[in-house]
Order: sequence, then structure tokens, then C-alpha cells
Amino acid sequence: MGKFSRSWQLVKQSFAILRSDKQLMLFPVLSAIACFIVTAVIATGGAFMLLPARAAALAAGEQFRPNQSPMFLLGMLTLYVVNYFVIVFFNVALVGVANSRLMGGSWTFRDGLELAWARKGTILQWAFVAATVGVLLRTIEERMGLIGRLIMRIIGIAWTLACYFVVPVLAFEDLGPIDAVKRSAKLFRDTWGEKVIGGFSLSLVSMMLMLPSIGFVVVAAYLGGIAGLLIGVAIMFVYLLLLSVFMSAVGGIFNAALYRYACFKQVPPAFSHELIASAWAPKA
Repeated sequence: MGKFSRSWQLVKQSFAILRSDKQLMLFPVLSAIACFIVTAVIATGGAFMLLPARAAALAAGEQFRPNQSPMFLLGMLTLYVVNYFVIVFFNVALVGVANSRLMGGSWTFRDGLELAWARKGTILQWAFVAATVGVLLRTIEERMGLIGRLIMRIIGIAWTLACYFVVPVLAFEDLGPIDAVKRSAKLFRDTWGEKVIGGFSLSLVSMMLMLPSIGFVVVAAYLGGIAGLLIGVAIMFVYLLLLSVFMSAVGGIFNAALYRYACFKQVPPAFSHELIASAWAPKA
């Protein structure tokens, strides 16, 4: 409950910034739309490219296993890289504008896009590195036993924490992908220590905020039968989309706030110094 309380307070403080500039929500909206289009195009193209291999396997009387095809693996890596690029591109833009708002600046939506466009080459390099690491971790985890999977999960968490500040580092320090990871890990380690036992959790807040939509569907189905159920599901879908956009924007704002604290020990006026300083709890 203490973790949820801290997380909830941080979400509310981030929302104060979001309320003053609702344009920040455009970045996750455009990111989601672009990812959907990219995924559809690559998936459709990949399916057509696998048709000859599928036809050959069927002609030979063999079972077609697309996940073992080099073309499939190449397609998955391409999908990962492009989606990572899109997500990080709009996150860099979001963090840039959020940082300006936190410090009383007047950056606009266009300024954020211009910042991300100026960093497009570095973002693409980082997307390739992140996608490659992600694919490798996932592939190794799928082929190992229970103990191996637990070890890979721990490695995955460590990688996630080390990369927490990569987006603002790419935005404001213009380092290459490897140097950005090193810089991000150093900021995290110098601020909260080499080992942490937990901290805030925006996903926990998101999960709690999802519950009302489920309750609404249940009530709508109880009162309106099948028609009520369909209406309830449609409303729940819209609600979850809006919630996803809201939490993505909040996450970008908070990421910018933590970055400023880690770099300069400055806490933006909208945030509590105590909450920012205790975002992660160092292990005793």
C-alpha cells in the first residue's frame, strides 16, 4: 500500500503538468497509430514473403514452422527495430516538451518533434541495439529451464533499470546508444545506489485504474444482457485506450523529472522532493 500511495502521489503531481499542456498526450497517440501502421505493413509483407517456404513445406509433406525460418526471424527483428524507433522517437519528443514545461519553458508540440527529428540517427541506432537485446533475451529465455528463465528475468530487470534514462539522455546529451546506456546506468547508480529493492510503480496505478472499466462491463451486462455487454465492452475499450495514452504521457513527464533530479539534483516545482528522492529505495 505504501508503494501504491507513493506511485499515486507521483501520478497526481505529473498530472498537474499534463493538465497545463494537454498537447503532451498527442505524442503517445501518434506513437500508437504509427506502431499500428508499421506492424500491419511489416506483418502483411512478411506473410507474403513466407508463402514460398510454406508452399515448399506443404509440397514435401512437412509441417511448416514459421518461427524456425530465417526470414521470420529477420522479419521479427525488423518489426522490433522499427517499432522501437517509433516509440523512442515520440518519447524523445515528449520528454523534450515535458522538460521545458517542468522548468517553466514554452516548448510546443512542434519543438518536441524537431528535437526528435534532430536525433533520428541516434534513435535508430538505439532502436537496433534495444531490439537486438530484447530478441536475444526473449530467445534465450524461451530455450532455458525454469532456473534459466528466472535468471534471464533478473537480467531483463537489470537491463530495464540501466536503460531508464536512455530516452532523456538521447534527447539532451546526444550520445551514441552504448554511451547512452552507460550514462543512464551511471545516473541511476549514483542517485539511488547499485542495488534497489523497489520503488514507484506506474503499472500498479494503471492496473488499479483499469478496475472500474471491468466493473462497468459487469454491471452493464447484468442490467442490459447481451446488448449491455457489447456496449460495456466498447466503452471499456475506449476507456483503456484513453488510460494508456494518459499513463504514457504521465510516464514521460515523470521520466523527465527524475532525469533532472539525477543530473542536477533539481526537483521541479510541481513535484515533492521527498517523493522524487525516494522513487527507488536503495537496498540496505
